[in-house]
Amino acid sequence: MGHRKILSFMLLLVLVVISACGSNTENAAKGTGNEQASNSSSNVSTAAKEKTVTIGIVNSPLTLNQINDQGDSASKNVLALINDSLLDIDSSFQFQPKLADSVETQDKQLYTIKLNKDAKWNDGQPFTTADVLFTLKTALNPKVETSLRLGFIEGLNDAGKLEEGTTDISGLNIVDDHTFTVKTKTAIDPNIFKETFATKIQFLPEHILKDVPLDQLAVNPYFQKPEVTVGAFKLATFAKDQYVEVVKNENYYRPIAKLDKIYVKVLPATNLVAQLQTGDIQMNSLPVGLIPITEYEKVKALPNINLDSSGPSEPAELFLNNKAFDNPKVRQAIAYALNRQLIVEQLLKGQAEVIDGSVPSDNPYYNKDLPLYGYDPEKAKALLAEAGWDSKKVVRFLIPVGNKIREQAADILTQNLKDIGINVEVQKYDFGTLIQKVLKNEYELTIFNRDYYIEPSLYFSLFASDNANNFIGYNNPKVDALIKEGIVEADEAKRHVIYNELQQILHEDLPTISIYSEKRLQAVSKNVLVGKPANIGMFNNVNEWDIQ
Repeated sequence: MGHRKILSFMLLLVLVVISACGSNTENAAKGTGNEQASNSSSNVSTAAKEKTVTIGIVNSPLTLNQINDQGDSASKNVLALINDSLLDIDSSFQFQPKLADSVETQDKQLYTIKLNKDAKWNDGQPFTTADVLFTLKTALNPKVETSLRLGFIEGLNDAGKLEEGTTDISGLNIVDDHTFTVKTKTAIDPNIFKETFATKIQFLPEHILKDVPLDQLAVNPYFQKPEVTVGAFKLATFAKDQYVEVVKNENYYRPIAKLDKIYVKVLPATNLVAQLQTGDIQMNSLPVGLIPITEYEKVKALPNINLDSSGPSEPAELFLNNKAFDNPKVRQAIAYALNRQLIVEQLLKGQAEVIDGSVPSDNPYYNKDLPLYGYDPEKAKALLAEAGWDSKKVVRFLIPVGNKIREQAADILTQNLKDIGINVEVQKYDFGTLIQKVLKNEYELTIFNRDYYIEPSLYFSLFASDNANNFIGYNNPKVDALIKEGIVEADEAKRHVIYNELQQILHEDLPTISIYSEKRLQAVSKNVLVGKPANIGMFNNVNEWDIQ
């Protein structure tokens, strides 16, 4: 064999090996197909040297706005790669230092936060309390939309905002460049503060945005491409509905990432397993890259994949427009109409459980003493008759596309409701469009999953009548009072009493109905040495992720 033929053969062999090991090029992340993966020998050499992991998700991120993630889990996945919070929380429900070295309190009301003195933005500028102050004064201004919920801080109203005309947060005190304190309105459980404040806030760079008028902030180019951030990776490309590319931050204040790039690739749910098999993606993501439990045996058999499952997750929840369903008997009728056990047994192969409320069963504040609503269509019909329900009334059921199990579950729910005389009209949308319709009150029913929380108050804030994001239109003064009591009560035993009573009332009122809480499949390529899907804290130590 001649020298040229030998070299050609060796180059071909290298390409085959790279493909077999699941290495990803930018073209693979863009979904341009294997036929474009072959490039010049120099490009092949570069790709071989780069350490890249591609994560598969099924819903495109809606935004990269650190202070207003719109509650979108796909957006949170990407934001967690490029932004650190003060603390992280792990799967054992323990808080870990990140931008903050410590968060301490003596009286459960005054919290002292000491920042990591080495922390810096990816452009090399130091991260200091000036950025903390700028972020909070910006995000909490009434002119600025934010997903932060900090109404427990002194100086903010119940909606967690500054009053009109006020610019200073009385409960926030800057001590020095690396120390600040936050005072709450009353003593609160430190876990509330740590989870709601320390793990949820992602910060804005004052030196980049300080001169932007507040009323122009949301449309500033920075929020379309936030290039100056404070995470282990920095943003390279955001191709909406296709992929997000991040590259390692060489200025990271902790050990520099071992991976060169991470792609978060948007693909149809039906393609997740196929692309795990081919190596186009190295892992799925929770909760926006769920593998149907029906694929368990197939994925388990893949020689290149390690597979396990999580514990109980946050439930798929049926949200009712309480203005349309203003009679609790109608809401109870809906609960009795739903064959949730069938969904668990047939769609989820028993790898899930039925719960009624919003709180997962492994949360310490889950009220296990409440009886479940069983499947009883005759009782449902009787309750509808008692309530005088108009069977001709059109009920718009908005279903987000992407999660196939949830879509199939929604099909069963639709038939259940039709069987008792509710005139259901199904409308399917991508998640971003669906949320906009829900916020405009253009729905009667919808289904999706909320986030997983340790702190119980976060599950119940939706039901507060003064919450601007109470899209279900629920209003119960007793519930409002208990929500406020739960937030400010620092004694754990008393908090259990409050949240048990709160769950009891919601169990009778049923402003929402949980459908199932599933055990989620976590698939990761055997080439990945460190890094895997997780319900909580997936990206806590993403700088340590590594691949062969």
